[in-house]
Amino acid sequence: MLTDADILSQNPWWTASGWELDDPHLRRLARQPRRLPAPLVNELDLGASAIHTVRGPRQVGKSTALKLLVIRALEEGRQPTSVIYLALDRLEGQPMQALAATVERAKTLARSPIGALILLDEVTVLSSWQTAVKSLWDLGTIDRDVVVCTGSSAIDLSRGTTLGLPGRRGVGRDHLVLPQPFSTFARMLHPDLPPSPGRSLADLFSHEGRQELEEIQLHQPGLDRALELYVRFGGLPAAVAEVVSGATVPSETTQRVLWDSLLRETYREGASEPALHALLERVLRSLGSKTNWSRMAEEMSVPLRRRRTAPGKAGDYRTVRDYVEFLAGAYFLLVVYFWRPDSDSNAISKDKKVYFGDPLMGYLVQQRTPGLGIDAAALVENAVAQSLYRRYEPPENQFQGFLAPRRLHVWGTTAGGEIDFVCGPRQALEVVEVKFRRRIDGRSLNGLKRSLLGRPLVVATRSELAFRDDLVMVPASLLLWALG
Repeated sequence: MLTDADILSQNPWWTASGWELDDPHLRRLARQPRRLPAPLVNELDLGASAIHTVRGPRQVGKSTALKLLVIRALEEGRQPTSVIYLALDRLEGQPMQALAATVERAKTLARSPIGALILLDEVTVLSSWQTAVKSLWDLGTIDRDVVVCTGSSAIDLSRGTTLGLPGRRGVGRDHLVLPQPFSTFARMLHPDLPPSPGRSLADLFSHEGRQELEEIQLHQPGLDRALELYVRFGGLPAAVAEVVSGATVPSETTQRVLWDSLLRETYREGASEPALHALLERVLRSLGSKTNWSRMAEEMSVPLRRRRTAPGKAGDYRTVRDYVEFLAGAYFLLVVYFWRPDSDSNAISKDKKVYFGDPLMGYLVQQRTPGLGIDAAALVENAVAQSLYRRYEPPENQFQGFLAPRRLHVWGTTAGGEIDFVCGPRQALEVVEVKFRRRIDGRSLNGLKRSLLGRPLVVATRSELAFRDDLVMVPASLLLWALG
């Protein structure tokens, strides 16, 4: 369990004012040239006893959000000792009893009143964490408190709340914190940009959608430049702060922070750093192209897991699949499957496309792979995939990680080709093709239209904006802004 000294050092507001000036999370936040939105801080209900979960990748700002919740709670009149923050990553490898003992000891030290706010940061580093929380709830230790559990593994956090805490969450809700989308990234660079309208693809065919695109076209040079930077920096707070400060490439420090986060999850899964690099390099090489687990295993040069493999075999497709799905559960990768028109579901056994959960990962892998160059169109397609996922995937499924989207698929044509994305429910599919190039062949568009059996098509272009009854061609930067 955490020592008394650890608990006291993590909760300086119990005994002193002005603690914010020395808090590392809040100091970094204060150094940001522009404050990123943090809706969780204002939306989370601090009034009713509950167990909330906050999910999202590492370095996305979950711990900072918890510190801002401390400030909010104190400003709203809570007693300092009724707000408890515990950084549980220090308990990694310890038994689940360490969690319960730490929470009980913290409440005793603080002499916290009924209805405390208890913030458990990175709870999923402890196996069976949910059993410890369940025990605390059943014993009456926290059943009248507001408890917020954060974790970087959507799978661990979801499994824990579903299997371990049935009926013990009060009015608790699941919350998701993801890297900033392109629309926010662009507004950080250009504060004069209007807010994104948060449109669907179908909205772009309406009079209002067309008008919004024509009006935002005035800002296209700035949006285009923002997109060039976004596919390099991504939306993690540290990266956004750098680009707003004038950086043109992510610093080695920011890259290292992300890489260390990846390594931490890698070691927890029992793989090695060379295996992680080989897998991510394979993802980057196939970015925007279909692949399958067997092909990925064959093309990797090292085995994923630290175990003996048969002579001549670099890896096993089941291992590759399991590891990719693990990384998708931790929001590092996004897996998009082909659509099954006969059942409105994923064709799990077919080829699929694998994207990065944040663009900075692609840049990081490029920097660590000398001589590997990636076409800009593939990086833009990655950004479009992420934006469509966040726009169309039901929130309850996003809580499970980037693992198996239900409302985002690849379309396989009868001629053996593919269309990049189909979105939404079967009865109202919306279609996107990414053609990020200077000139687009009209014949290829006609071929796409024939494959779609009358469905309207949105084409993400490099610079062309054009409207037809069944076709909208829109620059990728404008499309990403409109989707929000």
